[in-house]
This record gives sequence, structure tokens and C-alpha cells, in this order.
Amino acid sequence: MKKILVVGSLNMDMVLSVDHHPVPGETIIGDRLSYHSGGKGANQAYAVGKLGGDVRMIGCVGWDDNGMILIENLAQAGVDTTTIERVPEEPTGMAIIDVDKKGENSIVVISGANACLTPSLLHKQKTSVEWSDFIMTQLETPMDTVLELARMAKEAGKCMILDPSPARADLPEEIFPLIDIIKPNKKELSILTGMPTGTDEEIEAAADALLTKGVSKVVVSLGARGAMLADGSDKLFFEAQAVKPVDTTAAGAAFTAAMVNGLAQGMGIIQAIRLANGVASIVVTRHGAQTSIPDREEVGDLIRNY
Repeated sequence: MKKILVVGSLNMDMVLSVDHHPVPGETIIGDRLSYHSGGKGANQAYAVGKLGGDVRMIGCVGWDDNGMILIENLAQAGVDTTTIERVPEEPTGMAIIDVDKKGENSIVVISGANACLTPSLLHKQKTSVEWSDFIMTQLETPMDTVLELARMAKEAGKCMILDPSPARADLPEEIFPLIDIIKPNKKELSILTGMPTGTDEEIEAAADALLTKGVSKVVVSLGARGAMLADGSDKLFFEAQAVKPVDTTAAGAAFTAAMVNGLAQGMGIIQAIRLANGVASIVVTRHGAQTSIPDREEVGDLIRNY
């Protein structure tokens, strides 16, 4: 089994269950408030660990109870947490998440210690880059760190995967040729390219725009519809299992983690995307971020089939 390095954010999620998302000027009454271990990077690392992957994480938390809880939770999932830094100058990151009756969420992130994940800290952890075969990251940490990680991955000959969330329109052009697989959702694809993504044809055209920028493969997660793969020679759509969602938090991170974990276990990209669809379909039927992620035993049939 090949090794996976996750570089990214760790947050304590404060989850509010609401009837609907408030509009400006509106006050609503929430149903309940709960706290969950989260952060897009930590969710990916946790999912890889739960699925039986060989995974290590680089990130930053504060010297507080939340930071300790996040590290312990990752360790229990089998993640190597020895490369997570505890910094005294900032509190652990937090995310405030509204989840409505349809299971859709809106998220506000307070970066905290995640902003301390700097290029210089990356270079201190160069041996972890060399240790890995696949490297995953997201956009909840400083952009100069993400770019430097992509440079280091390319120089070391590693497979670089970017989950461009939260999406931003100002990614440096230099980063695209350094990415082997980029995994946006439909909205993120539109933000990245400045193009509409309301139809299949528009999704395909926007994916082509990323390929033109130098990305090797584009995998677009389409929620209940499944996913699409574009690699410059073909475009393939993958149907998702029909389920009733209760909370979409961490579905994107779990999808990416399952896909990369499949690749690390020797699957081809098509089989890995099918596995990712199956894992995401489980995640959206449960509340919370890391608490919603299934383990290897639960997805055993999916792994055997693919």
C-alpha cells in the first residue's frame, strides 16, 4: 500500500441545525448545537485512516483543549499525527456550520492556528514529503503554503491532489501545471474558471479550461448526481447511489480521501472514483464531519467490487 500525506486545516466544528439558512436581516431559532472534530484537511486524513490507508498529516492547532481533541481523534483513526504542530500564539481553528432540513450546509471558518502553516514549516517537514507517494491539500491554509507544497511535490515526483475548497478565483497560474488531480465541486469549478456550470456541457467546458491551464486530471463531484472525470482524452460521468441526505458536511473531503486511498491501494482512477461515490453516499446520511465517515469494514463490499 502506498503512503498518503495530507497537508491542511484542523478545525473544531460548531454545528447548528436549522430549518433553513437565514437571509440578511433574518433571525431564526436553531434546533440544536453540537461540536465535532473537523477541518477540510483533518477530515481527509481521518477518512483515509478510517478506510485503512497509511496516512500522515501536517497541520497546526493551538495549545488548547480543542487542539488536543482534534489530534487525539485523528490518532484514534490511525493517522500519524507526530507532524501536527501545536502553536501557542493562536487558538485552534473553528468552523461555524449551519445545516438545514435538506442536509445542505453553509460554513464560516475562523482560521486561527491554521494560518501558522507556513512554507518554512513545510520545509521542516520535508522528510514527510519524501516519505509519501500521494499528497493531498485544500485551501483553508495560506495560499503561499499550498503553492510551495505543490512545488515540493513536483520536485519530489509525488502525485499532487488539490481539493480547491473553499474555492477562490485568484489561484496563481503557476500552480495548475503542478497538480495531478484537482477535485472541485460544481460551484467551485465555476469559481475557479469564471465559467457557468449549470449544464453537463458547461461543466465539461469548464473542466477543459482547467486542463488547458496544465492540470492532468479534473474530477468534479456533482452531489446527488455523482461525479465526472476529464483527463484530456475523454469525459466520463459516474452515477451516485440514491440516498436521503441529512448533512453534506465532509462529503467532499471524504470523496477525495476515498478516491486517493483507492489509488494508493492500486485501483485505477475509474474504480477509485466509483469507490469515492459510494463513500460519499454514506457520509451524507449521517450528521457531523468526521463522525459521519465510515470505516473500512463498512465499505468492504465497495472495495471488493471495485
